[in-house]
Amino acid sequence: MTSKKLPVIIIALVAIALVAVLAAACGGTSTTTTGATTATTAAPSTDTTAAPSSDTTAATTATTGGTAEKGDPITIGAINSMSGVNALTGAEHKWAQEKAVKDWNAKGGIKLADGKMHEIVLKYVDDKSSDTEAAAAMEKLIKTDGIKVVLSSNTTPYNQAAATVAEQYGAYYHICTSWVDFIEGMNLKWATDLFVRSSKAGAAATGAVENMAAPVKKLAVMTENNPDGVGFGDGTKAGLEAAGYQVVSYEKFVEGQKDFSSIILKMKQSGVEGIIVLISPADGITFVKQLKEQNWAPQFMFGFKGFWPVEFMKGLGADSDYICHDGFWSENLPFKGAKELGAAFTAEHDGATSVSVGLSYADADILFRAIEAAGSIEPAAVRDKVFNGSFPGTVMGDVKYNEKGIAEIPLLGLQWIGGKRVIVSPKEYAEAQTQVFKAWDAR
Repeated sequence: MTSKKLPVIIIALVAIALVAVLAAACGGTSTTTTGATTATTAAPSTDTTAAPSSDTTAATTATTGGTAEKGDPITIGAINSMSGVNALTGAEHKWAQEKAVKDWNAKGGIKLADGKMHEIVLKYVDDKSSDTEAAAAMEKLIKTDGIKVVLSSNTTPYNQAAATVAEQYGAYYHICTSWVDFIEGMNLKWATDLFVRSSKAGAAATGAVENMAAPVKKLAVMTENNPDGVGFGDGTKAGLEAAGYQVVSYEKFVEGQKDFSSIILKMKQSGVEGIIVLISPADGITFVKQLKEQNWAPQFMFGFKGFWPVEFMKGLGADSDYICHDGFWSENLPFKGAKELGAAFTAEHDGATSVSVGLSYADADILFRAIEAAGSIEPAAVRDKVFNGSFPGTVMGDVKYNEKGIAEIPLLGLQWIGGKRVIVSPKEYAEAQTQVFKAWDAR
C-alpha cells in the first residue's frame, strides 16, 4: 500500500502480473518464506480422524521469552493471493501475518512443551487468486513441505478449496475472512474460521444508509457470479428486504469483466437510488469509471472487498469521494494494541491506513497462542485449542470460538472523503454522518 501517484500504482500492478506470468512459465508454484533465518518442519501428525475436543480454552498471555533455551524454529504454512485479481487485498493480509510473526519473534517466539523458545517461520505459497491454485498450494505445503498447520488466504472460494484438501490429510487450516456460514456448512473437522456470516454482511451497508440525512430506499445488489459472491448477494438481498428496503435490481457479473454498461443501464431504468456491490479492486475501479463515463451517479454506493484497499482510492483519485466500503477493523476501535498496529502499518505504507490488518493480525496471533497452549505444532493438538477456545485481549477485542470452530465479528461501514476514511456505521463507532454520493457534474 502506498500513497504515490497513479503511474507508480500501474507499475506495481504490472510487476504483479509479470510475477504471475513468470511463475506460470516456470510451471511451478510461487513460494516465499519469512521469519527466522533457518527453519525445521515438525513431523506430520498420523492422527487424521480425531474430532476436536468439546471444551478447550487456549492460553491468553503471549510468552515473554525470558531466559528460556532457544530451540529450532517452527515452520507454519500460509496460503496467500500474491498474484492475480486478489493481490491487492492479499498484500495487506500478508503484511499483518508477517507483523504478528515479527512481534512474537521479538519476544523470543513460541514456548513449547520442551521448555524451549522457538522462533516462527511462515512459508507462503501463492494461490494466484484461484480456488484451483489454492487447493494445489495446500497440497504442496502438506505433501512436499510436510507442513500441517496452515494460515489461510482471505477469500472464501480459495479457502473452501484449500480446506477440502486439508481435511483429506488431517492438516489444521486456520481461516479468517471467509463467510463463516459457508465454512460452517462444510462440517469440517480440521478448519476454523474468524469472520462474519454472509447474511449479516449487509448490516454494514444498511447502517451507513440509515446514517444518511435522507436514507435511500430503492437499492441494487451487484455481485461476482461465484460461490462467494452469490452467497453474499442472496444473503444481502434477503436481509435488505427483511429490513424494509426495495431491492429493485440484482445483478451478477463475471470476475474480470471489462464492460459494465448493460448492468449500469438496467440499474438506471430500475430507478436505483443506491448500490451495494461485492467486487475486486481492479473491477471496482473499472465499474466506477464507467459510471462516470455514463454520467450516472446513485445517491449511495457501498462496496465490499474491492473498495477498501488504498489502491482503489488512489486509482480513482477524487472520483472515490463519497464511496462507502466495508471494514473488518479500525485502529480507532477501543481494543488493546489497535492504535499501535495501525501506526506500524501507516509508517510502512507512506501514510496509508488499513481496515483489514487487525483481523489478519489477530487471526495469526490466535494461532500462535493456540500452539503455545498446545505445547506442540502437532495439528490435532493445535486445532483442539481453537475449537471452543477463548482468546481475550486481541487487536479485535475478545474472540471466542464455538464448538464448530467458528468465531464471528461485526463489520464496519466507512466512507472515502478527501482520501481519508470516516467510520459511518455502526452507530456506536460512527465518526460522522454518511454523505450523499454527489453527481459527477456537481463536484
